[in-house]
Amino acid sequence: MGLLYGKDYLYEEDFFQQLDEMDIPNDRRTAVWGTGTVAEKMMCQPLSCRPELFIDSYKSQDFFMGYPVFAPEQITEWRNYFVIIAVTKDEEIRQFLLDQGLTENVDFAVYQKVIGRPSDLLRRTIFDQSCYDLACNTMLNHLEVFSGGDTRCCCTTFVEYNLDNIFEKNAEKLWHSNLHKIMCLSTENRTYTFCDKNMCPLFVGRKHTKHIERKEQYRQMSEFPKVLAIGHDSSCNLSCGTCRKEVHFAKGREAEKVKQVTEKIMKEYLPNCRFLILAGDGEVFASPAYRSIYQSQECNPDYIRILSNGTLFTPENWRSFSAGKQGKIMLTVSVDAAGKETYEKIRKNGSFESLKKNMEFASTLRKSGDLCYFRLNFVVQRDNYREMIPFVQWGEALGADEVFFTKILNWGTYTPEEFEQISMMEEDQITPKAELKEVLNHPAMKSKIVDLGTIQYAHKTDEIDVVENYYMWELEKRGGKLFD
Repeated sequence: MGLLYGKDYLYEEDFFQQLDEMDIPNDRRTAVWGTGTVAEKMMCQPLSCRPELFIDSYKSQDFFMGYPVFAPEQITEWRNYFVIIAVTKDEEIRQFLLDQGLTENVDFAVYQKVIGRPSDLLRRTIFDQSCYDLACNTMLNHLEVFSGGDTRCCCTTFVEYNLDNIFEKNAEKLWHSNLHKIMCLSTENRTYTFCDKNMCPLFVGRKHTKHIERKEQYRQMSEFPKVLAIGHDSSCNLSCGTCRKEVHFAKGREAEKVKQVTEKIMKEYLPNCRFLILAGDGEVFASPAYRSIYQSQECNPDYIRILSNGTLFTPENWRSFSAGKQGKIMLTVSVDAAGKETYEKIRKNGSFESLKKNMEFASTLRKSGDLCYFRLNFVVQRDNYREMIPFVQWGEALGADEVFFTKILNWGTYTPEEFEQISMMEEDQITPKAELKEVLNHPAMKSKIVDLGTIQYAHKTDEIDVVENYYMWELEKRGGKLFD
């Protein structure tokens, strides 16, 4: 017809950029702060701005992925750069850049803001050619709040992108943001574009197709998040190699930030929560922040799930936690061993004898009904895989509803070489090594209380096709009907 693109007609995606709240300046050099697994993963994403250099707080190499590496003190004029922070624990770096007079989301941004811009995410899910015959509504009702007030609308292990930080927007604006709507669109259009199909058990063994005809209308997200998972304080009485090198308790600036996040959660998010999950990071009974939440008057949801290392699950702490609570309480304990030597090697500063005593106490609470659900977790790694079978037997003896196994992940605490030696999965992170296969084939692993979680070998694909919330579904698989 003789029409010209850009003059006489446009594509819908030409307007997507208007959804973005942050522009990446093109008149400055781009620098990435971080030379670890996070930075490496970010570089594998489609980026609209390519870095010219990397910054490393503890510089140990001159080049990373072909780019020069500088120490912070080598940067003389910070305003010449747009800095992308690509590390897991970023609070100190953010504060350092603020102290240089820089403005967040103008002069620097965390990597999630760069790779998770609404325009890019909307484009990805609209043109995604893979669809799944599954209705998972988790993103429409679920919010996780973790370090520094960052958020996601599903398990942080299962989705790739953050929503906004709770200090950038109030609860209502964060929950009804364009970014959250796009994440929900990816589940409503059945593409599940932003879900990690190799990690979420809902997708293990599930085939995708190119098109699914949807006859019903798209659902609307709940007015506020009904399921709230909190993990913003890493304070813990143990030092487990999977997440830290030493015992850590928040102090100084970190403690003040934790306090600010806690206060905002209690004021804006807790009153509308029906199902509270405590705590995704740190130890719930060691953290003053978590204690102030579960002892507050605002904390009275219909359901509470405790995530704990179990070493402080004593009768005294139980009475403090459960006082005044009317809702159902569920307990999940991360153990990772079935014997003293292995346990105290993996979970440093822990006492296996104390843990066993506490687990016996938890067992009595489950039998009396004070706990409506009791689960033991086990992160499979080189040092403990031989104890998986006695772990199942221990869980059966305690009357646990479930023993849950998951493969170890590298949260940035290991070098690639170290992780290769620790992991019991092959390089593809899907296939178990031969020694692990032998354990998985043992009759004990067929127990009705065993869930192989993220270990795909011998994992039975769940035939369920409607999931209101992943965590509710996960608990009810073996715990029976827990939620109304």
